[in-house]
Amino acid sequence: MDLRRQIEEKAGSPVRRAVRVFGGYGPSATFRLFLEDGRTIFAKGAGKGSNTENWRVLPIEEAVYRNISAIAPIAPRYYGSVSVEGWHLLLLEDVSGAKKVPPWTEELALQAVRDIAAFHVRAVSEAGNVDKMTGKGVIDNWLSIKNNSDERNYFLCLFQNRSEGEAWLDAVIDSLIPMEAELMRPDQPWGFIHTDIRSDNLRFRDGNLVLFDWALALNGPLLFDAGFFFPSIEGEGGPTAEFLLPEYKKVMTAHGIQFPAFAEYSVAVATAGFFATRAGKPPIPMLPRLRSIQRLQLGPALRWSCNILGLPQPPELRKNE
Repeated sequence: MDLRRQIEEKAGSPVRRAVRVFGGYGPSATFRLFLEDGRTIFAKGAGKGSNTENWRVLPIEEAVYRNISAIAPIAPRYYGSVSVEGWHLLLLEDVSGAKKVPPWTEELALQAVRDIAAFHVRAVSEAGNVDKMTGKGVIDNWLSIKNNSDERNYFLCLFQNRSEGEAWLDAVIDSLIPMEAELMRPDQPWGFIHTDIRSDNLRFRDGNLVLFDWALALNGPLLFDAGFFFPSIEGEGGPTAEFLLPEYKKVMTAHGIQFPAFAEYSVAVATAGFFATRAGKPPIPMLPRLRSIQRLQLGPALRWSCNILGLPQPPELRKNE
């Protein structure tokens, strides 16, 4: 079979067997290949049954692995790709033996933040090799909740006491809307960013971060990566954004990169708005776990954004189901 032959040529060894791998939130085709020489490699991509989004983003991720040298210290090794018989697969280093999170410890969280900052420093010069972030879907979410009754209802249904949630929302939303809109201001550090850093997209190997799933990489505000990552860590029992952000800034400052106050405020508020407009909506059949993960991150994101702006903390959300 041509597909198997191509894989074996790229891997440098015959394939003994292959097993399907599950664990992410999307329906991408992922396999672990066991080679005759005793190695394993990871294959991911699109094939029969994949949706149009899988096919759209795959060339983006392939281009990142091929062309962006700055990711090499933090990404799995890339062996090449194969494309035949309705399949397009990227062949990557298998990091299944590396440490998973959660559980998070303070040291693991701090190490992840340091490694992300170091990656941002390396990758600034390569930002022009990916599309520029537009802000679509990330700078208008609180405005949407204010102006759209359906969006407002989806969000308010997430609170244990709807009337308390509504009173809080009405008290803070006019402060959140203008701050969210500042996320894309050009007068802050921009660069090459991953945009989708979560625990299912990373591992720790020898104490260092390994980051994968690069299909959504963009040229965007550097704080976007850190800001959207922090609520994931806190939601999974790790330390807060307030604990982790100074470590990120410390590394960046050491390399002459500093952030204006609005950059911190806006990423916190935009993160909360992103999850606020999604967490309460009906499940997506092809992404059955997505809403629960968004609800997990919403609480910490709301807490952080209100804390950083000095706004009243939101009432309690319903327990994640």
